[in-house]
Amino acid sequence: MSHTTVIEIDSQQFITNLQAIRKEIDAQVSNRHKSETQVFTTQAFATHMSKTKICLPVKANAYGHGLVGIAKLAQPYVDYLAVSCLDEGITLRQHGIDKPILVFGAFNKDEIAGLIANNLEITVSSQYKAEQLASHCQATNQVCRVHLKIDTGMNRVGVKVTSARGLFECVQLYPQLQITGVYSHLASSDSDDPTFTLEQIASFKSIVDYAKSINPDIICHLANSGGVCYYPGAYFDMVRPGILSYGYFPSRKINKIITSPLNQIKPCFSLKSRIIYTKMVDKDKGISYNQTYITKQYTRVVTVPIGYGDGYRRILSNIGEVLIQGKKYTVAGSICMDMLLVDIGPNGQGRVEDEVVLIGCQGNEEITLASVADKCNTIIYEVLCGFNDRIPRIYI
Repeated sequence: MSHTTVIEIDSQQFITNLQAIRKEIDAQVSNRHKSETQVFTTQAFATHMSKTKICLPVKANAYGHGLVGIAKLAQPYVDYLAVSCLDEGITLRQHGIDKPILVFGAFNKDEIAGLIANNLEITVSSQYKAEQLASHCQATNQVCRVHLKIDTGMNRVGVKVTSARGLFECVQLYPQLQITGVYSHLASSDSDDPTFTLEQIASFKSIVDYAKSINPDIICHLANSGGVCYYPGAYFDMVRPGILSYGYFPSRKINKIITSPLNQIKPCFSLKSRIIYTKMVDKDKGISYNQTYITKQYTRVVTVPIGYGDGYRRILSNIGEVLIQGKKYTVAGSICMDMLLVDIGPNGQGRVEDEVVLIGCQGNEEITLASVADKCNTIIYEVLCGFNDRIPRIYI
């Protein structure tokens, strides 16, 4: 390891999360169909259940958990992986990942050859992109698998629902483009108000009906983590649980989850370092840049090798927390690019090489990612994605 600071991923907990999601999907599908009909043979039920696929988003370095490491762990438990761009897909293929991979992001003309060469499934969000892709395939005598992106209300990427049939008809003109899937994205499935989400589900359902009339095998997918937790009607043929797979609920209102398989969902991410230096500092002395922290007594100050250059946010200066010897302390002074300081008091038990936990558990104490995000006035997604590759990911 090239860095004293590491991110530890609890491999078994991550797998447990994926298994819990699988059980939840199966249970919800079972309940829905039992309510629809009292006659459902075991074989028919198993056949239907097998159609509900899981696509794990591993974009943004698997939400900070490590792109390749997470993909390797997930392969036996998911049906698809999803990335945001060509480079992420290439990286997975170079490391032996053979699952179907969907690229969410829009492509540029010069990326088409790489997308096809690496057997990546491509998002088509307009007729212009479809024609661009088809032109390349015609010139090179190739075919590719595409997923059509429909905008049901996010207003980010994708054709409007009213233009969806036109996109289907355009793509069908080109035999080189195989329509593998059609999808949209829920904008507020973590909200307390279900109104807009239900509207999106209904809008997408109209597209699903049309897509299935063209080809019953088209994979229709809409549900993100919030959809998996709170909207079984959004499951369709495949779900895309991102943050949920990594152990975090998209909403803190999880009361309906208590008796479901999802109660096994827990974080698998810990951020740890070690003390690299200690010194005694006199009373009324400033700590770190601009002396924003002044010692109140003769005290012991320890140095920890992590800073904003690693993604530990500078806004946590004087408010971030760490665990040392099972006791919680507050960061002292401004966080530096590569280090931070902690005042552990004159009798503090902290020596060089002692473990420091910045996110996770030590003894009976815990620092949650949610508490760190609150201090940063942001969401847990941003905190996770902010930790860069200078910190090694260790899978335990």
